[in-house]
Amino acid sequence: MASNAGEHRGGPVAPSPALAGLVSDRGGGRRAFVDATGTSVALPSALRRLVATAEDVGALLLALDAPLVGCAGRIDGVEQVGTSRGPDPAAVAALRPDLIVVGAVDRTPDLTDPALVAALRRIAPVVAVDVGRPPVARADLRALLGSGTTGGRAPDPAPEPVPDRPPGPPVTKPELW
Repeated sequence: MASNAGEHRGGPVAPSPALAGLVSDRGGGRRAFVDATGTSVALPSALRRLVATAEDVGALLLALDAPLVGCAGRIDGVEQVGTSRGPDPAAVAALRPDLIVVGAVDRTPDLTDPALVAALRRIAPVVAVDVGRPPVARADLRALLGSGTTGGRAPDPAPEPVPDRPPGPPVTKPELW
């Protein structure tokens, strides 16, 4: 479930772009993750079943040995749950994911249909990663997964620093994120 990041009693506050990829404990067995759109997402304490909404997101997850059980689009050995960037909510729900991972570029998610996003959020928390900058996406996914796995290969070089993300609030439509 997404919380309304950037809100407090006095009204909206712009989330810091330097917080993307930040994971913190929230208590009650849940933790918060600030995704590539600047949205804070409440996560379960353990992520055992992930679904990607596109092949590029699925490939990033597999490279980190993430427990990918479904992908919208084709990835060998992974259950297909629709077309790339067009997941079928019923197929996603049948896999009972703990988390759904979508792509984003320049803080804009690649799923633009508000009804689809809402349907996916009813199934599991939805997190966006910056597929336009793979080193940043990998760093965010490592933080999300809570491990330093590298898919059995040498670690990636140090990711780009997070502060070069565009300043200010996410450039997304409120009805989507």
